[in-house]
Amino acid sequence: MTQRRFPIFLLILAVAGGVIVLLGYWVDLPALTAVRSVLLRWAATLTGVAVLVGILNLLHVHWLKVAQPREGGVYSLVMLIAFVITFLVVAVDTPTGSWSLWIFRYIQLPVETSLLAILAVLLVVAVARLVVRRPDSFTLLFLGTAILLMVAATYLPGFDIPVVRSLRNWIVQVPVVAGARGLLLGIGLGVVATGLRILFGADRPYER
Repeated sequence: MTQRRFPIFLLILAVAGGVIVLLGYWVDLPALTAVRSVLLRWAATLTGVAVLVGILNLLHVHWLKVAQPREGGVYSLVMLIAFVITFLVVAVDTPTGSWSLWIFRYIQLPVETSLLAILAVLLVVAVARLVVRRPDSFTLLFLGTAILLMVAATYLPGFDIPVVRSLRNWIVQVPVVAGARGLLLGIGLGVVATGLRILFGADRPYER
């Protein structure tokens, strides 16, 4: 009997919390606003705790790879050393201190830039292989667009064609922005649909 009632209690609690937070944005009542603020603070605290648990689990997994020699253990050791150094620097120097900014400017930013550059090259290579295996109009269009954007974004002395630059700017400002907005709208509708399913009790992730 207790096992049957407990999921119903969770359902009522989740629906009540969602309704209170949702009404807090529409109805201007001091008591409702106060309860909504408390619930949001609880959610923010639980999110922080979840992130901390995730970090600890990540460190534990990499520590096991170092303690019990496995393939890729060297990379785990590098990750652990980098984490400890960065954590100590940020804890002592604060996130906006000179040493923290130095780590961001001269280590994290170059690494992220290099990864993005490698990703762009790998994307072109993947599309080129796709052209060989399954050539069609959309594949050729994507390959041409990728090459055009990479060439137009690269600075070469004496290579400055206004038409290419204008075409790149149009692609970035019109089709790319339209696609990004479409993705954001799709994500927003998906979030709303998921929230409504949880609010009406059709989806109950808290029971798993």
